[in-house]
Amino acid sequence: MSKVVVLLALCLLLVAASASAEMVAGLPLHIHKYDSGAIRLWLGDHISSTAVMAFATSDGLVIIDTTGNPKVDGELRKIIARELGRDDFKVLINTHEHGDHTGGNAVYQDCAIVGHDLVAAGMNRTPEQHQRMVDWLTSRVAEQEIELAGLAAEAPERAALVEDLTLNRMELEVAQANHPRVVPTKTFKDRKVLKMGDTTFEMYYIGGMHSASDIAILVPEHGLLMTGDTMADIWLTDTPGCLASFIARPGVQHDFPLLLKNWNALLARKDEIRTLIPGHWNGELTFDGFENRVKYVEALWEGAHQATVAQASLNEFLADYTLADRFPQLVDSPGCSQGNTYTTMTEMWSTVTDQQAAAPALFALLEEGADEAAIRNIVAQHTAGKPTHYFLETQVNAYGYRFLQSDRPTQAVAMFRINVELYPASWNVYDSLGEGLYAMGENKEALAMYEKSLELNPESPTGADMLARIKAEGTVN
Repeated sequence: MSKVVVLLALCLLLVAASASAEMVAGLPLHIHKYDSGAIRLWLGDHISSTAVMAFATSDGLVIIDTTGNPKVDGELRKIIARELGRDDFKVLINTHEHGDHTGGNAVYQDCAIVGHDLVAAGMNRTPEQHQRMVDWLTSRVAEQEIELAGLAAEAPERAALVEDLTLNRMELEVAQANHPRVVPTKTFKDRKVLKMGDTTFEMYYIGGMHSASDIAILVPEHGLLMTGDTMADIWLTDTPGCLASFIARPGVQHDFPLLLKNWNALLARKDEIRTLIPGHWNGELTFDGFENRVKYVEALWEGAHQATVAQASLNEFLADYTLADRFPQLVDSPGCSQGNTYTTMTEMWSTVTDQQAAAPALFALLEEGADEAAIRNIVAQHTAGKPTHYFLETQVNAYGYRFLQSDRPTQAVAMFRINVELYPASWNVYDSLGEGLYAMGENKEALAMYEKSLELNPESPTGADMLARIKAEGTVN
């Protein structure tokens, strides 16, 4: 048989397999069997959908996570029962609070639902937050529908777009329905062991690098460690989604000592772990990738303490820990970047020193129209002996652009002026102030700011371009 005939036969088999693939909610269903008692289910070939784990134990079925869509999870529950040959569902475990893992909890209200103490609080959304989500999804679906209508049937990006649009439509439907959230009925703070006859589920708090309530789940009888959405070091698609960032985010509750204690306890169980499983199907995690990330967080946490003992500044601490120098194995590794590292370091700095970020505090004051005295009280901390706030030029600038991008140039200019006051030797702060002033129509002062920016950095392309534009408009006033 010729190679051409063989290839043609393979193609026909693939087409037939695709045509006969089981579908759920318009998306292809995938089922992976780890052994006779553990399966993983997910939807889609391109999107970053949640993967649901199911275990058959001698005391009943245990499920880990939901897809976030009750209709989908209802269908998956039936499929799990079919695949495992039983329907004695007993326990659902949430790896963390996010809706794409807890939104289907209602399907398992007849079971014990287990999660960290902070899951319930994390599931709560204010009416304003909920409406923003509905508005964003509505806008996104409309954009994708237009994009899809403009694509040729044979366009290579069409398949991924169709799946993403399908998922967003389902999420919009769930958001609009706004059903009451079903929270865990059994919770814990540090560790919890759930013995289900012949199978053990060891749960460890690992929160702070994705959500406040992340847990890892070790099932030693199967050699499986589930790590939720905290990390992955291999992408299987071009859209990693929830696994894209390994970072301690502002506003997310942290307990770094407890996190590190539990991570290191899991590292010590290496011989019992055959496979690490992230919470979304399109990312994989090697044990080396897991260990490198644990050691990275540990080094940053120890570094924050050492910096404060040495009375170093935050900027000195940041300069001393770059990925290229300190963690070369994580350069270009999924979820890791210098920007993410700096953000994690500032969160650790706040925890160790009790100093808060000045930029969001100033942003909040300007947003609410606070008086000048309140603003000056924050700015004065820049030179205080024992400051209550820390300042980063890039962070103050970023918050200024948040005002500018939401069409509030007056507040943006106020933020940019503060940055000029704090960092008078930086060309970039004058460039940003010039942009804000130009947006207000204050072209004469904007021109002066761009000239100062170019004086400090003659290579600035934006400064030269804006000078030329303002002069060409002839609107200097």
